[in-house]
Amino acid sequence: MNQKLKWILYCFLTAFAFYWISNLLLWFPWSISESLGITLMLTVAPLLWVVAVYQCLIRYPDKQLFAASMLIGIIFLFVAAVLDYLFFGLIRNAMDDLYKMTTFYGYAFLLALPILEVSIIPKRIKMRYRKVQKQNFLFMLNIGLTALGILIIIIELNITL
Repeated sequence: MNQKLKWILYCFLTAFAFYWISNLLLWFPWSISESLGITLMLTVAPLLWVVAVYQCLIRYPDKQLFAASMLIGIIFLFVAAVLDYLFFGLIRNAMDDLYKMTTFYGYAFLLALPILEVSIIPKRIKMRYRKVQKQNFLFMLNIGLTALGILIIIIELNITL
């Protein structure tokens, strides 16, 4: 398979995994207090996304990091918007809670973050280059499915704090 195609698929999988990790980490605080959930969404979740973007950037198989950053932003935004709509909109029936200003700030952040990372640490990204390997796919898939599975269990068993 072409290295760029593998990289694109890896970016989709990374976005999937970090989306569910982020939601899992925010679930209980948000259920205690919407303000606490929003605060953590604006502080802790961005750190997770910084790591996710970095993991994708260091695996980009070309020298054009700016192009990669734009593509990562689009992929991450697409994945987040689709999964938000499916999970919060359709499954949780929480459309009113989903489309608040903070959600759109989060989407803008996902678009801007890869460009910021490439602007701030381009040499570090280039020095850390790694090819996308099968174990990278498996690792992200396991993380994403585990986080999603735990969330499903919490929701189905109605586990609260």
